Amino acid sequence: MTFISHAIEVALMRLTEELIANHAHCADTVVCAQGRFYRAEIRLEPIKAHELSQHLAE
Repeated sequence: MTFISHAIEVALMRLTEELIANHAHCADTVVCAQGRFYRAEIRLEPIKAHELSQHLAE
């Protein structure tokens, strides 16, 4: 698993923390970037610690 940039990794971590703090496990919205509109969504799926290596290899 890799990220395009450190900024995206940090943004996803902050978004995840906000969702958990608000007892939510998904969010979706429409965003505008570079003059185009995009539907964006995030879904949190908890994983067990012993399964972490499997997910990092994807």
